[in-house]
Amino acid sequence: MSFVEAISCSCKINLRLKVTRKRCDGYHELDTIFLPLPFPADDIVIREQEDAGVSFSSPEFPDCPAENNLAVKAALSYAFAAGISPRWHIELKKTVPVAAGLGGGSADAAAVLRLLDRRYRALPEEKLAEIALELGADVPFFLKDRPMRARGIGEKLEEFVLPENMPEILIVFPGFPISARWAYQALAQENIFPDDGVTAEDYRTAFAHPERADWEYLVRNDLAFAVWEKFPLAGIIRDALMKSGAWCVQISGSGSSLFALFPDTETASAAAAGLRKSKSGNPYTRIFTGGKEW
Repeated sequence: MSFVEAISCSCKINLRLKVTRKRCDGYHELDTIFLPLPFPADDIVIREQEDAGVSFSSPEFPDCPAENNLAVKAALSYAFAAGISPRWHIELKKTVPVAAGLGGGSADAAAVLRLLDRRYRALPEEKLAEIALELGADVPFFLKDRPMRARGIGEKLEEFVLPENMPEILIVFPGFPISARWAYQALAQENIFPDDGVTAEDYRTAFAHPERADWEYLVRNDLAFAVWEKFPLAGIIRDALMKSGAWCVQISGSGSSLFALFPDTETASAAAAGLRKSKSGNPYTRIFTGGKEW
């Protein structure tokens, strides 16, 4: 029987990202707080097809070879682990910017694993997590799709319960991608060290009393130092958002997207509109807040 499965894929920000050590195999261990966001989001549809294998299409990437897409790799990995001969077509509508620190590709891969397992129920949760980690360090988090604290290289996950009354989050993609490889290569050794980390209570207190919060500590991102230095536009956007009433502004993940915390949707929306009208809001900039793209 033919089938069609569809899902909307959350993106993420790293509310905090501390690099705790560099391993001898070249990987970096982290202590990071992942926060999933319902917008911006990619949309994925999987359809059964007559031809064997996994095919791929995307209006935004008409010439992208299927084998280069992480969603396709996820489907093939699931098929291999489950002993299924795949006959699937994956259609991707891409909204999350690429190489933007928002986890779009990882979210797509996790969504494919979830969709296929919803259809076939062929693999235990532990096996799905194993496949996810093989696909990428952020993919296991997206299988959970709720706020999580991640340690190790992303595989050690524990639930992180944030308050229900969250600030409004504004995301700005400044129009250029940043390679995660570059971000880690540019990471200065003096920024690699463990600390005590943060607790959910730290954020509850900060959100209740933002004027007294130590935002530099609460939203620290060790990968951001090199981004601020190399890309002046990021700093210009940060300054504009702070002048518009943001509590704090930080780089998400390895960049290049910035996120800002605002007291409410109205203030964030006004900041988005102001940024769009400014020189920083060039045609390549994408701004997301209040459930819309500005």
